[in-house]
Amino acid sequence: MNTAYIDDFNCITLHYDYIEVPHDFFKSIQLVSNKFIHDLDLYEIIHLNDQSFYKFNTDRPIEISDKFFIHIGQLKIPVYLGKVTQTDAFEHKYDARHHELGAVVRDNKTTFTVWSPVAKVVKLNINDKVHTMEKLPDGAHRITLYGNYHLQSYHYDAYINHNWVQVNDPYSKGLTLNGSESVVIDFNKTNVDGFLETPRPETMQKDALIYEIHVRDITMHPNSGVSPDKKGKLLGLIEPNTTTETGESTGFDYITSLGITHIELLPINDFARVDDIEFEKTYNWGYDPEYFQTIDGSYSTKPSNAAYRIQELKQLVKAFHDKGISVILDVVFNHVYHMPTSSFEKLVPGYYFRYHNDGNVSNGTGVGNDTKTERIMMRKFFVDTIKYYIHEFKIDGFRFDLMGTIDIKTMQQIKTVVMHDNPNAFLLGEGWDLATAMPSEIKTTHENAYKVPEIHFFNDYFRDTLKGNNFNLMDRGYFNGGGKFYERMFNLFVGRKGELPITQTVNYVEVHDNHTLFDRINYTSQKSIEEKNKIHQLATMFTIFALGTPFIHAGQEFYRTKHGHGNTYNLSDFINRIDWNRRIKYKDDIERIKRAIQIRNTHRIFRTKNIEKIKKRVIPIELEHPLIGILMFDTKSELILLFNPTPLHHIVNLPRLGEFEVILSNHLEGTRIKYFYDLSPYEYVVLKKRL
Repeated sequence: MNTAYIDDFNCITLHYDYIEVPHDFFKSIQLVSNKFIHDLDLYEIIHLNDQSFYKFNTDRPIEISDKFFIHIGQLKIPVYLGKVTQTDAFEHKYDARHHELGAVVRDNKTTFTVWSPVAKVVKLNINDKVHTMEKLPDGAHRITLYGNYHLQSYHYDAYINHNWVQVNDPYSKGLTLNGSESVVIDFNKTNVDGFLETPRPETMQKDALIYEIHVRDITMHPNSGVSPDKKGKLLGLIEPNTTTETGESTGFDYITSLGITHIELLPINDFARVDDIEFEKTYNWGYDPEYFQTIDGSYSTKPSNAAYRIQELKQLVKAFHDKGISVILDVVFNHVYHMPTSSFEKLVPGYYFRYHNDGNVSNGTGVGNDTKTERIMMRKFFVDTIKYYIHEFKIDGFRFDLMGTIDIKTMQQIKTVVMHDNPNAFLLGEGWDLATAMPSEIKTTHENAYKVPEIHFFNDYFRDTLKGNNFNLMDRGYFNGGGKFYERMFNLFVGRKGELPITQTVNYVEVHDNHTLFDRINYTSQKSIEEKNKIHQLATMFTIFALGTPFIHAGQEFYRTKHGHGNTYNLSDFINRIDWNRRIKYKDDIERIKRAIQIRNTHRIFRTKNIEKIKKRVIPIELEHPLIGILMFDTKSELILLFNPTPLHHIVNLPRLGEFEVILSNHLEGTRIKYFYDLSPYEYVVLKKRL
């Protein structure tokens, strides 16, 4: 089929049959619209894989939003948008960063602004009325309607590429059920009692201990004690006074009793593959983003009420802030669920996504597309999204999925915006170096961590040392491998080993991805369940105490299992939900986790990021291989940590004189000792001496 594309403001590429004498054949070729006729000059011919491409210069710049045809004699060939939207010239010509995009209600007027330089016309369709929007020179289209259109649904109709396309607002703050249309929100009508007055927690970055939660997982178990209408919902996560049938706390009361400083919520913005109403029919973690600034309807008790979704998130934030706990949102800025039908691609084809030099869409994310965050209007969108959550919801931090596919400049801008609003905000992300079509030097990866010193990175070196290579299920690490990687452990504890400095490392051994620690140990060990659980305890305790930022997966403290499954993003509630019966069974072990967190929160030495202090106050103890011993000098006490990853008893001579109390152990607590300690198989212990 013969087609033509606008590849630059002065360049047309024609896909046409092979022509023996093309300069003669194309002598009278013209580019024609209703307003202009362009003469074309053939300057390059490419024959590739039985296809022929003819490149033409135009006699003057093309008005790309016009409807064009190539005329060759009596033949008319439609001209579509090509690589022009990927050029620097397009970027500079249509810089609309100064606009407040989306639907904005102010002073009894509602203003709609959408950016689409390539649209010849954009019409606002609201209340069954159609309004033609004014097109501005920078590619924005705008209209102001008198009146407050709060909760009115709307969409845009745009004439692009010879066709009318219906598209929702990418800046939608509200949606109808399952995202069929955008909804106007007047934020003066989304207030929640006490929300504005409740102060943010003032937890400093160095003191953070993060607990990762999937909203739905916390409440779906039959023994969660949560009201049936709130199961799987934001409000279910904060329902107070919920218990198991035998009276143990669950949900909100349980989480807030742990001593953690931050919760991190898996994505709560609008995502695909879960129905807003019949949400129990399918399951998803939420890494299929469709609309980034709208709360997903499946998490709402009133999903058809767009404003109430906003109020529910504000209620959640207030509830945790009232308990002194900060809220981090997991955001997925690296891709969209389905590129062709996304509002971005519909409004400006080719602009918002990365491409390889051969014209193929970049897929470093592995899900079909990579957003081109280095584009100024894509960057603006994500920075605006962050502004929205911190200003409207008082969100305290963000976790960036596949952050290595986001460019450093975007992350720097996000950091500046967030820290200006809240100097204690916590930013973290996955710094993996993926094969996206972006130069390595501008990726937000571990190797470039020094360029974004305020941003924290998940430490996969830490994870793999403790339990084995993440991508080799049968591999073992220090704790489930009888002391493997012994030589790494002290440096790992003090943050001297690996690519990440102590100020940026997020230490973890379990996360929502891949197998839980419990399931991993089951695969790699033939020991008794009691021994496996002690190995699990060792790894979790090391994660809590190691210098840096500890990160705990919800349920890790009571041996969360996903029944042997690894990638459970779309499996059932049965596989993914928190099993509150395990909370009953292992409540003694949970109490030890709480005490470990309390010890960390009480003693500054665990939270210091000062390298000189660490060198002087955190000292390795020479012990029999492969035991780990660490001597720590806090301001008013001495602490000794011991870890035994073997099935043998070991007598450990204490490196300091005086009487020590066993303040934490999975063997024996509350005793006082001098001179030596009898370390049991798979035991961890914390000894404390008053100065």
